[in-house]
Amino acid sequence: MGMSASQARLLSITARLTDNENSGQDISYAKIQLADKMDQLNTDYLAALDATKLTVLTGFNDSEEVYTDISYSLMTGYNTVAAGKQYVVTNKDGKVLVTNEIANAYESGNGDLNKFLASLGYSMADIDITKNTTGGYTDEDKVLARQKVHDAWDVYLTSVGLEFTDEEHGLEFGYTSLGTGYFNGYATYTLNGVTVPLNYEGSTPEQRQNYDYAVALTEAYYGDSNSATDLKTAAKPENDAYIQYLTNIFQRIQQTGYYTEDDPNMTIKDNTWFEEQLRKGELQLEYYSSTEKKFVSTSISEDTNIQEVEDEREIAIVEQKYKNDLQKVEQLDNKYDLELQKLDSEHNALQTEYDSVKNVIEKNVEKTFNVFS
Repeated sequence: MGMSASQARLLSITARLTDNENSGQDISYAKIQLADKMDQLNTDYLAALDATKLTVLTGFNDSEEVYTDISYSLMTGYNTVAAGKQYVVTNKDGKVLVTNEIANAYESGNGDLNKFLASLGYSMADIDITKNTTGGYTDEDKVLARQKVHDAWDVYLTSVGLEFTDEEHGLEFGYTSLGTGYFNGYATYTLNGVTVPLNYEGSTPEQRQNYDYAVALTEAYYGDSNSATDLKTAAKPENDAYIQYLTNIFQRIQQTGYYTEDDPNMTIKDNTWFEEQLRKGELQLEYYSSTEKKFVSTSISEDTNIQEVEDEREIAIVEQKYKNDLQKVEQLDNKYDLELQKLDSEHNALQTEYDSVKNVIEKNVEKTFNVFS
């Protein structure tokens, strides 16, 4: 091999050795990053093994408690929590989070409980008879129904300091319609041929409750018989508890207002979102206290109906993901090892050739000096 060819070959080998060493360094750095990723996978996996979820007591299987994953519909639904405990969900400002159905009913009621209930198909009236009923009811039934209407107005009128003395039981009650649909009108009484509306003149929750009940009875008996019979009344026990449930929601909304989430399916987003908002404190819980007759605050940590448990489903998902990610990392690590072995073999071959060519050049140089010396 001539001197020039040898030097060119040496330069070529040197360049290849440099590339080989740089490639080896890149792969070594990639293996370090892979090791860091492996550590992070292990850290995340161990943390995920502590995954928990919130569950709610929904019943009993013999003596065993049954818990269900927490959700908005479960927490605020009718009789969905064990022992029939009623909850509402609020934001930090105290506004009640409701479905579109409840929001629409409240808007259509315009502050009137009877209209609110009616738009949902219910009436707090506990008589199942109308003035125009023909079959199944006797005249005595109608007399008792009328008397119940009078007695209800007695209670309300007395509570606001109004009296009609002895003439009261001779009054004729009625219901004057202002349009179509449920409760599109107002209760009236007639005395000495003059019809007068019975407007609300109270100022306390009890007075309002007395008035609403009297109006409901009046509409149920004196109002349009078709609309009255379409409503589910409190005369049937299966309706009474649900009407109270709706009434509690209405009264709670009146305190601080309401809002809705933008959800066309009225599912209030999903369970994961709902639980996350509760944990962050963005959403808060209240339950109806039968002793205090109002909603009182509670929390996911102190409420005995809520339990935090190991999220077996989430853990199973995490374990599978961990196995898949670990397999990918191990495959990549093996690939890097093979590439390093290949580079190492190549490096040894290049180094051997480099030493050989260098030796040839050195001998040529030495021979040249000997010729001219």
